[in-house]
Amino acid sequence: MRKLILAYAGDFAEYPMGGVLEYTKNFARYAPVELYCVGITTDPSLPLRQWTTVRLKNSARPFLPLLYVDDEKQRRSKIPLNFKFLNALKRQKAEFLRMGAAVYIQRAEHGLAFLHDDIPLYFNTHGQSAFFEKWTTHPLFRWRAFRAWFQRMEARVIARAQGVFTISPADYDFYVAKFPQHAHKIHYTPLGIETDEYTPPAERPRGAPQILFVGRLDASKGLDLLIAGFAWFRKRYPDAVLTIVGGSHDFNPVETEVRNAVAQCGVSDSVVMTGLLPREAILPYYYQADVFVMTSLWEGLPTALLEALACGVPAVVTNVGGMPAVVKDGENGYVLRERDPEQLAALIERCYLNRDALSPAARQTAEQYSIKAHAEKVCHLMGLTPMPQPIAQELVC
Repeated sequence: MRKLILAYAGDFAEYPMGGVLEYTKNFARYAPVELYCVGITTDPSLPLRQWTTVRLKNSARPFLPLLYVDDEKQRRSKIPLNFKFLNALKRQKAEFLRMGAAVYIQRAEHGLAFLHDDIPLYFNTHGQSAFFEKWTTHPLFRWRAFRAWFQRMEARVIARAQGVFTISPADYDFYVAKFPQHAHKIHYTPLGIETDEYTPPAERPRGAPQILFVGRLDASKGLDLLIAGFAWFRKRYPDAVLTIVGGSHDFNPVETEVRNAVAQCGVSDSVVMTGLLPREAILPYYYQADVFVMTSLWEGLPTALLEALACGVPAVVTNVGGMPAVVKDGENGYVLRERDPEQLAALIERCYLNRDALSPAARQTAEQYSIKAHAEKVCHLMGLTPMPQPIAQELVC
């Protein structure tokens, strides 16, 4: 079997930003199999539940949009997009079964559509239950009963799946400890990026210190610490600028909270908030940045972190998820061990002052995380392709 259905509640053609969607798009580009993309559309003119073609840079894949999503309405909706997408998957399931393909899901709840069917099912966790246990702000997950349901549901999907893929050592350890009976089918497959597209600029601008964050505006990102730490840093560097690239495309009140924190810290004139941007519009921000900062309370392995390092930007990150496995003190950045704004400011300053020395190692680190190698390894572990010998030697875990 060489057919694979890649299902995710995102618009493969137009939907802006988001690490999981960027991963699915890149996986669709590089997977060495007959691959079909199943997702949503934000284009009201595109017919639903009819196969079309989506162009992913230099490649094209069959694409089936199951839902039309109005971004503004969805941000106000109390029903998560992923549960709407689950119902759409169920309605289309008969066609998927006829295709004779394996299914690769990026959200646990989507596995419910195939729970009782004889179809190979694979799941990329992206650290979901660790996130929902602690940091989600969606009102549904504040209910204890709903959280309990989600834990049971994820356990059923993992038991049903032929393979479970984790993208960071922390995720792998979390899921193996939580589901030791399924340890044999849980794999650590390091996340990858397009290292040929994210490269250091020929010359980085010199001037006021440029601090950068890229990611969703979500409570898990700990942006209150980032803003407070930047306020301390700005006391020593009054002309410094913090650019926050990102937004939200589901119910999430954090953007207002971030703007309030910026005002309360007195740095409104030094903080730029871009909102959601398409991926191709983010690259210039990496080129002008001196230091990349991610103050998350929880993470898997952020795509944005790898992209920044690939562009030669050293990073300051918190000691959570897969980030400490990538960022090494004094080599390509610094790890913040305590959530203290003054300590964060000190590490940002150290990173800024040593940026020229740290930049080459940042790039070298990112070169170890190739999306092409990742896709080839995942497809091999699914039993869809043989593993190319050079990749096999590089990616033994």
